[in-house]
Amino acid sequence: MQINAHFVRVFIANPGTITKTKKLCSFRWWRNSRFKKMLFIMKLTAIILLTACLQVSARGFSQQITMNVKNVSLEKVFDEIGKQSGYQFFFNEKLMRKANKVSLNLLNASIQQTLDECFQNQPLNYAIFDKTIVIRKKEFSTDEDPEILLPPPIEVKGIVKDQSGNPLPGASIRVKGKNITTVSDENGAFTITAENSDKLIFSFVGYQTQEVSVNGQQNWSIVLKVEVQNLEEMVVVGYGTQRKANLTSAVSTMKSTDIALIPTSNLSNVLAGRLSGTFVQTNTGTPGISSGIRVRALSTFNSDASKDPVYVIDGVVRDKTSFDALDPNEVDEISVLKDAASAAIYGSRSSNGVILITTKTGKSGKAQISYSTTFSLSKPGKMPEYLDLTTSLALNRYVFGQNNITAADEADVRSWNPDGMAWYDAAYQDPDNQRHALSISGGTDRVNYYLGGSFYSENGFLPNVWYKKYNLRGNVSVKVTKDFTLGLNISNNYGTRNRFNFTYDYGSDDLNNLWGKLFYNAYSTRPYVDGNPVNPGWLGNQIEMMRNGGYWRNSNQQIDALLTAEYKIPFVQGLSAKASFSKNFDNSFIKNFAKKQLLYNYQMSSSGVIDTSKFTGTVLSGDPGTEYIGNEYTKTNAYQFNVQLSYDRTFGNHHINALAVYEQYEYDYNFFKTYRYNFPLFPTDQFFAASGNSKDWSNDAKESQDGRLSYIGRINYEYADKYLFSASVRRDGSIRFAPDKRWGWFPSVAAGWKISEENFYKSAGNLKNVLNMLKLRLSYASTGNDAIANSWAWQDQYNIQSGIYYMGTNGTTNPRLQYGGIPNAALTWEKSNSLNFGIDTRFLNNFTFTAELWHRHTYDILGARILAIPTEFGANLPNTNYGVVNAKGLEFELGYNNHAGKDFYYSVKGNFGLATNKVILKDVAANAIPVDDPNGKTLNYMIGYRSTGIYRTQADLDKLPAGFTILGQTPVLGMLQFEDVYGPEGKPDGKVDNYDRVNLANYSLSQAPVSYGLNLGFEYKGFSVNALFAGLAGFKIFYNDAFGKNVGSYWTYTKFWEDYWTEDNINAKAPKPFSWGDSRATYANNSSYNLYDGSFVRMKYLSIGYRLPSNLVSKAGLSNVQFFASGTNLFVLSKFRYYDPEVSQFMSYPIMKTFSLGFNINL
Repeated sequence: MQINAHFVRVFIANPGTITKTKKLCSFRWWRNSRFKKMLFIMKLTAIILLTACLQVSARGFSQQITMNVKNVSLEKVFDEIGKQSGYQFFFNEKLMRKANKVSLNLLNASIQQTLDECFQNQPLNYAIFDKTIVIRKKEFSTDEDPEILLPPPIEVKGIVKDQSGNPLPGASIRVKGKNITTVSDENGAFTITAENSDKLIFSFVGYQTQEVSVNGQQNWSIVLKVEVQNLEEMVVVGYGTQRKANLTSAVSTMKSTDIALIPTSNLSNVLAGRLSGTFVQTNTGTPGISSGIRVRALSTFNSDASKDPVYVIDGVVRDKTSFDALDPNEVDEISVLKDAASAAIYGSRSSNGVILITTKTGKSGKAQISYSTTFSLSKPGKMPEYLDLTTSLALNRYVFGQNNITAADEADVRSWNPDGMAWYDAAYQDPDNQRHALSISGGTDRVNYYLGGSFYSENGFLPNVWYKKYNLRGNVSVKVTKDFTLGLNISNNYGTRNRFNFTYDYGSDDLNNLWGKLFYNAYSTRPYVDGNPVNPGWLGNQIEMMRNGGYWRNSNQQIDALLTAEYKIPFVQGLSAKASFSKNFDNSFIKNFAKKQLLYNYQMSSSGVIDTSKFTGTVLSGDPGTEYIGNEYTKTNAYQFNVQLSYDRTFGNHHINALAVYEQYEYDYNFFKTYRYNFPLFPTDQFFAASGNSKDWSNDAKESQDGRLSYIGRINYEYADKYLFSASVRRDGSIRFAPDKRWGWFPSVAAGWKISEENFYKSAGNLKNVLNMLKLRLSYASTGNDAIANSWAWQDQYNIQSGIYYMGTNGTTNPRLQYGGIPNAALTWEKSNSLNFGIDTRFLNNFTFTAELWHRHTYDILGARILAIPTEFGANLPNTNYGVVNAKGLEFELGYNNHAGKDFYYSVKGNFGLATNKVILKDVAANAIPVDDPNGKTLNYMIGYRSTGIYRTQADLDKLPAGFTILGQTPVLGMLQFEDVYGPEGKPDGKVDNYDRVNLANYSLSQAPVSYGLNLGFEYKGFSVNALFAGLAGFKIFYNDAFGKNVGSYWTYTKFWEDYWTEDNINAKAPKPFSWGDSRATYANNSSYNLYDGSFVRMKYLSIGYRLPSNLVSKAGLSNVQFFASGTNLFVLSKFRYYDPEVSQFMSYPIMKTFSLGFNINL
């Protein structure tokens, strides 16, 4: 047998064994150093004899060494000597740590000369036995034993196959905990050097990883099983983990590997379509803005109550801002607790579900270094659609007259803005983003560590719109003793979002006002002349506002530290205690600067066309009305302290897992802002330049506190791995309620039955081979919601009002106390009771299927009562807990994994969720018309008029009853018809008015009832393709635009008016356009005419990658190198065509298409 390794590391036996031997032996000759040397020689002789027996061969190697190295380790020198000479090296790895680095410059030197040079000034020496070189200490003291050598490693061979017996080429084989790897060849065969005590790990994409112990066996036949969403994996649940196969509640999970390489500013932006029962909506593509996340359906009408799920990061309750701040590189796993049974353990805040995030930790073994980078170019996705210039001008002239826009003006505009994109093109800048992530992790049997950092930068397609984020996380775990472990998890992220300043955007995330005007406002006016910004009138020059009108900049920093201590109590098997303390600081600083811009006036026609040769002067822009500089500071400071006792034990067929938790939480919020208006000399973004007059100053500040105390208990019981039971209870106390209403109970109970483990099932013919696994689940639980706007509404309040009381002859304003309203001492939790039935199956070995059917009953919803009280009462009644809303739904997940032949692996996974709601009890005025009564309707049903068409001909008008009106107007030709549904008496009354509004749709985009996703994956010989499709359905959109569907005297109009009624086009799709403000323009009201199906499916992600062969990258000392090209939001399919159906509104900053190139390297 030939050993191909150039050097082999030999490890000493456990020193503790030697020490123990010393104590047992009392003979004086044992301490004689000469005897020790004799013993060492005997052992060394045994090694040499063993080497000879293995027939180590070095034929064909040179006996002369040529080498030129500087300041390198001895191990690298040994490696090179071995390559040139064929000599084997045996040494103690611990000894080599004491060796000094060496520099050599040798030409055709002998082995002896080379080694002599190496060992100058070293604490080591060497001995040569045939073709073996043994490294040892330079001398033995009288108090030390020599290093005891173990037998050399052996050569392990074998073949890796799949379950059908086909060889698996390219399978990875590595020695656990060591940097020794290889891959199987085209026949599935492999050879690797390992020690008897080593373990080998076999892995292949799409197959379950397998681990075997060498134990002297030199020939192996390894069969890898296809990975079918392994049900034995551990899933993170509240305050612990649980085997996926034994879950009794509805939990969806995903690993960070699914999203790690996607360039994104926010974690929520990449979750769409990946988890059933999770509804993700991307309202805008503005850099740094996240997507909305909803778990199942909303079931409250309380506008102050939280609609977000609870976010728990490494066991600490945080908020969505903290979740979005995470970088995919630092996340290990995300779990969504969908049903109340899994979420109830978080009690008072869990009615909307729980999202658990586990960050990465280190694992025992060699340090793993990973670096990934992505460079991306972007472009706006689906934009609002406008008519071409010819069609728009025809519409303008039809409504406002043929001479409204002259031919000369039209010719001028066509010469420089024929497609209406001149302003947009002038403002547009190439958007891009880049992301870099670096991490190092590893550990020993006592210390594990992870350190990771990332940088993300994104530039928008408009001036002054950008976002940057830095993330850093360190996580270390130290096993102080075999039973006691300490952990420290520290993270810091810093993000800055910048946008242009425009008064009438009102701080909107989607920049929904100014940028959209680029398509229609000042269409006929050139934006710049000779580089000077032109004043088109009204608000001013939109591009110049973006570039030089100031900015709004938000810098947000989050600092989190989590200290944990865990002790496995040795005298009670299975019992452990854990304590954790988390401290969180959030610091937000907003700088808000607005200044006027210098604009150039030119002689202008009535339709906005300028004469560039007739300059008339300059003027400052109208927006902002007053220039200003402002700073806003927000600081939050929170801590969470937990003490937890856990018990996990198996007794025969019985398995018990129990925990008891004490949790304490406190939160402080502080806010301060100051603004100064007017700049006496010149505007700049510094306070020193602003007005010193206190009348030009404004200040505001506020602070608040929150706190909770909780006691938690849970028990999981399993019998024979087929009968499953779980129960939990949480008792929460919140300062938001009166002392006698402060505490609430939130219990849950769940059961599961793995039918496929029953004997009758296993013996039922071929059933087990077809339906491999079948589990039924049922759960019932109560959850709560304590998120109310006024935390002190249970007691009397007096507020200070300023500037409303005048005192003295000069009328000086003075503050006064104002009564805060009648308190409600009975204020309490909003509560939900939920029932969930689930089925988990695996069939035909490769398919997995999960189904959920659920119902939620929410009661004690806080709301205003509409009760008849005398006017003399003089006050409003306080909000009380009385409302009721029900929600229900179902979910499906279907997956399929398989391979075709030896090299092609593929997977398909789809999910579908349906979630609906209905108001059961909500007060309504006694004289309310049916459409205004919310009871029996969904939470956001959509109201409007029912359109019955267009009055196309005189015959249509003649059919109308005498005196018939629509919103006060007598119908005319081309006018949009509305149905006369009701009147004050509850029946048609010959006119259309407010009584005729009806319920037109049950859901808008914000509560879309249907969510779906499809994930496709393919792998072939290192090549990979991954695609994700996601969408929302079952909702409607009321079309609206920047004009409110009105027709003003513009140069361009939206495609809503693509085909409108005229005397020559009576069968048109759209009604007759009327000038803005004409009451005959009934189309400006919401009706079934402008109601559209908003359902869509979007290609969220497409990635094509190539992974370099393992045998190639291993030569460079790497473990993985992958290159990839990807795209996000590549297209959207929808019946709604006027703008992107997923964004908030017509002028929302569009969702961006992104095209990326990147690579990932692992050492």
